[in-house]
Amino acid sequence: MKLYKIAILEDDPIFASQCKERLKKLNRVTKVEVYTSAEEFPKGKDVPYDLVFVDIDLPGQSGLDFILERHSEDSKTNYAILSAFESEEVLFKALKAGAIGYILKKDVGDIQEKAEILLEGGGILSPGLAARVILSFRKTTQKEVEVLSNREKKVLDLIVDGKRTKEIAAFLGTKEGTVRVQIKSIFRKLHVNSRLELVRKFS
Repeated sequence: MKLYKIAILEDDPIFASQCKERLKKLNRVTKVEVYTSAEEFPKGKDVPYDLVFVDIDLPGQSGLDFILERHSEDSKTNYAILSAFESEEVLFKALKAGAIGYILKKDVGDIQEKAEILLEGGGILSPGLAARVILSFRKTTQKEVEVLSNREKKVLDLIVDGKRTKEIAAFLGTKEGTVRVQIKSIFRKLHVNSRLELVRKFS
């Protein structure tokens, strides 16, 4: 069983402590550390964490610049935004910088569940943000999406909303194997290789 280490880049000590205590309760997580600035975070390519939650508004280097810099150097560590900012522009910049998730601070009640999804390689967005991405995505890429069947469009919406294959199957009342086939078809038709790339490609 793979074990994980998580870091939180957050300058609000009370909020950071709350998140840390929740994440420490995850079965496969052996370490959770808090850093108050990008400058304080460990340097070098061998980052000792599997997942790093990053606030945007940090003293010194911003969270967006931090992710952009670190993601280009280290492909093994996943970075996710944990912020109060709800701006679509900031959301898209974060995803393009390399973040695999964008969670609003008001939605940290289930941060354990969200962390598990991110540690498994899934991408996740807070519900309100996911709706905005879908709306923007539909406006700018309607012609490309038209190549999908109605069922594939529904699967695509659920993927962008951060749902896993099992959850999509349950929501649509079908088998996981069927959903996997549909996801492969979506990837092929839209010329992408991963779920996260769907969000990045159409933002």
